[in-house]
Amino acid sequence: MLYDTLSLGFLLGCILFICPRLSVSRPSYPPSSDFSDSTNNNGQADLPGKFVPFSQLSECPILPPRKAPKNAKDVRPDDFKVVAALGDSITAALLARGSRDDSHLHFLSRTRVQPQSQSKIYLRAEQKPFSEEMPMQKQRPAQIPEIAEWRGLSYATGSDENAITIPNILKHYSPNLTGTSTGRHPPISCLGMGWDIGCGLHPAEDGLNAAISGSLAVGLLSQVRDYLIPKMIELGVQDEDWKYVNIGIGANDVCAYCLTPNSTIFPMSGTPKQFARNIQKAVNELRLHVPNIIVNIVGLLRVSDIYELTLKDPYCRTPGLPLPHLALECSCALLPGPAGDYTRQRMDEQGKAYDEAVLEVIREWEEEDDPSFGAIWQPGTAVDLKNYPIEALSKIDCFHPSEMSHQRVAVGLWNRLTLSYEDKFRPIPWEEEPLIRCLEEDDRIRIGEITKHLRD
Repeated sequence: MLYDTLSLGFLLGCILFICPRLSVSRPSYPPSSDFSDSTNNNGQADLPGKFVPFSQLSECPILPPRKAPKNAKDVRPDDFKVVAALGDSITAALLARGSRDDSHLHFLSRTRVQPQSQSKIYLRAEQKPFSEEMPMQKQRPAQIPEIAEWRGLSYATGSDENAITIPNILKHYSPNLTGTSTGRHPPISCLGMGWDIGCGLHPAEDGLNAAISGSLAVGLLSQVRDYLIPKMIELGVQDEDWKYVNIGIGANDVCAYCLTPNSTIFPMSGTPKQFARNIQKAVNELRLHVPNIIVNIVGLLRVSDIYELTLKDPYCRTPGLPLPHLALECSCALLPGPAGDYTRQRMDEQGKAYDEAVLEVIREWEEEDDPSFGAIWQPGTAVDLKNYPIEALSKIDCFHPSEMSHQRVAVGLWNRLTLSYEDKFRPIPWEEEPLIRCLEEDDRIRIGEITKHLRD
């Protein structure tokens, strides 16, 4: 793939088991809307409704019970009894927790320090100093940071105790929720290089989070066939139950194919049309077997903002090297100099084209007017990376979203779940304590807005 032209970066990345790439791009904004400066100190004043911190979620009133709706256009979030997800390393919450401190210790323990008079080294504030003349074998053994998927913290399906996630918010209204994920484990390995072929088994704790780190859009069909449908059968998911399915994909595609021409004449891998059709195939396969589904497709984030954010911050400095980061996971995003400026621009352009192609697929679904199915879209650029602090990124690779980011994305998507197409573009703010919108009795998942937007 084009993003692996730097053979050293590819080799090191695979050794670290972090070949999944996170990338972000610029989807289309409403022609007359620009919300880049619309948020204020509390971050939610531009959105309608009552907002409370997660710790005070009990203050949101429970809505009167009602019968399960017969039409997707009448679904309210508290009607969901099942949550599920398809996607890549972001949805799997790869590296959401962990620190590079242990990696630094590992580097120091393998490097012989030049003797200096009376020199002492402090590895951590709580440790006692040791002399450089101390034999290496007596030094405290170093540890490699844990490379894990923290699925219990995933914004889409996580349900670890006190984790700020969509399911843990939804449980306030729908306590008997099926499909959530808990805990952590090493990344699930596959043979398919993003195609999700020959993948290892998901542990039971993954619930209905079918995401595979490193996945491309073409791998979503395998996630549906090989895991999601069988797992729903195993869990006894009922046809009449409404299911919320989160889809977050495209990071690895736009990294892999940032230089692919947008050709409609020749069938080339990585084109926007093919990207959207891969999502369509996976969703349609799920619909064949599972009724009563609302799919929320999250558009691409914008990786060019990550590059600028990490360029000079010591938080991201590679241990032992005078560099802010290496292009291990996405060369298109992290290459320095004019070449990187060009590939980042191409990623933004490709990401915008991907989003537009997905919107066209959603429009096709809306024309079907299937009462047991609906699709909505959340622009990825609402995740306002440009204005987020460096702590939004993993402490291990300074690239994947941290737990703090998962929290704010979860709250941001929840708050916009029943709002208009235009409101969904409002930036998700970085609040010290994320504020959650309370459901209202007349809230509904808005099906059909993409057709209206494209027509206008």
